[in-house]
Formats: sequence, structure tokens, C-alpha cells
Amino acid sequence: MGIENQITVLVIEDSESMRKVICGFVEGEGHIALEADGHIEAFEQLEANTVQLILMDIEMPVVNGIELTKQIRKRYERWIPIIFLSGNDRDKFLTQGIEAGGDDYLTKPVKPTILHAKINAMVRIATMQRELNLLNQKLEKLTLQDPLTKVMNRRALDKKLKEDWYTCQRINQPLSVLMIDIDHFKSYNDHYGHAQGDNCLKKVALSLKQNINRETDSIARYGGEEFTVLLPFTCLEHAEIKAKQLARLLEERSIEHIKSPTAKVVTISIGIACTSQEITSYKELINNADSALYQSKVNGRNQTCIYEQSIRKIS
Repeated sequence: MGIENQITVLVIEDSESMRKVICGFVEGEGHIALEADGHIEAFEQLEANTVQLILMDIEMPVVNGIELTKQIRKRYERWIPIIFLSGNDRDKFLTQGIEAGGDDYLTKPVKPTILHAKINAMVRIATMQRELNLLNQKLEKLTLQDPLTKVMNRRALDKKLKEDWYTCQRINQPLSVLMIDIDHFKSYNDHYGHAQGDNCLKKVALSLKQNINRETDSIARYGGEEFTVLLPFTCLEHAEIKAKQLARLLEERSIEHIKSPTAKVVTISIGIACTSQEITSYKELINNADSALYQSKVNGRNQTCIYEQSIRKIS
């Protein structure tokens, strides 16, 4: 059996001999068997392992299988299939088990052929669940990524900004934001065409991304030709250094822009804001960085300005 078809089965049974028999069968089928002789060990195993199937005796002392199933369903959001094992095959007993949250019922002594079929059915369910989870992860990535530049999109930026804001507030560390705009991008598009304009956006995004070095830092496409860089745990002085570095490295890439009145290569204007400036919300932080960016463009572009009580040009 391939490891992709292997599942982890938790056998909850107060009879040690029966528990060993069932675990031996599960392992003989190529799966992982975990043991628990009651509710305490059951929860210990569930906390320590990712279980895909539970085989549970109903008639156990202290906490029986029906009550334990109710507790499991209440505690865990993830649905774990539960198959009851019992020598009592009365309809009323079966109904109680299913109503408690059980999925199936096998009478003892358990026939190997029937248990084999039940486990194989659960393997198919577990495989489909893994495939669904992978698809959901890919979809989640797509919904949070700008399809053109492959950096975070605006939705992902809003989420990450909130997370960074609350993290830095909680541990009393600064959070800096860079708002970046490609200078004279409309002129670039008009002259070179939209296809080349898209290539320019991808090149700028790549240059910025390659020079955002720390795992905690992130970059997003804010919209159009604007990008945002989040720098948690970064003071204003270090944010200035990073802004100058990004601007310099992009200019050194020498992406031709003969229609720019500022330079004959693609350049960027940057606005900086930091939480050290007595900012009261992450929305205010972004707005202040945007105000500083606006001032950079008013001043002639290809420069960086910092938002303070009065916006200060630094380059």
C-alpha cells in the first residue's frame, strides 16, 4: 500500500485482547493503529495525532462509546468517522449511536472481510478529503495573490496588515509601511503598449520581492502601478534605509522609459509611515504612508518622503 493511501486508525476498546486483535488487523492492512482503553487515553491520542478513523466499543465503563462520541463531536470541528463496535445489535442501540454522531456500526465478533471493506471505504474518503484540502489551499492562494505580479493582492494585504499591526502593538514593536508608485506609468503604457506595461509591472514586483529579505516582511500590489511593503519590527530609520535601497536597485535594473521626464529608466516614488509616530490604527498608518507618497510625486517623483507632523523629504 502506498503511503498516500495509509490512514491512522484509533481503536478505543476496554478489552485489551479485543483491542490487540483489531489493531493487528488494521496494521496488517498497512495502516497505523493507535490504542486507547477509555476516554482519557482516547483524547490523549486525538490531541497528539491526526486520526482519520475511530473504531470504538460502545459498552465501556466510566464513559461509554455513545457519551464519548458526543464529547468528541463537541470538542473537534474536523469530522472524524466513527464506527461503533458492539455485541449488542438491537435497533434502539444502533439508533442511539448514530444520533450521538456515529457513522457506522459493526457487531462483535467483527468479521475481517467486513472490517476490511469499512476501512477501505474510509481510505477513499480520507483520500478525497486530502485532495479537497489541496484544492482549497490552491484556491486560497489564488484568492490572495495578484495574478499578474505574483505578489499579495489587496485582500491579502488588508489581512496581513491587521495581523502585523496587532502583533507589533502586543509586543510594543514598530511597524513601518512603504507605499510605492511607478513614476509616469501611464506614459510608459501609452508609449510601449499595455503588454509591455504588464511586463514592466512584473519586473518591478520581482525587483521589490527579491530585495525584501526578512521572512516577516511582505509586499503587495496595492492597485494599478502601486505597491505596498510591510516592515514589522522596523523603526523609521531602518525603513528609510530599505526605501533608498529598493529605489536604487530598481533604477540599476535600467528598465527603459524614454517618455519619463524624470529619468530615462523606470523609477519609483515612495512614501513612508511608522507606528512610532503616535498612529492609532492600521488604516491611519496606510493613509499616512499614502500622503507621504503623494508628496513625493508632487515634489517631482523619483524620491522618498516620510510622513511626520510635516512630511519630510529624505531623497
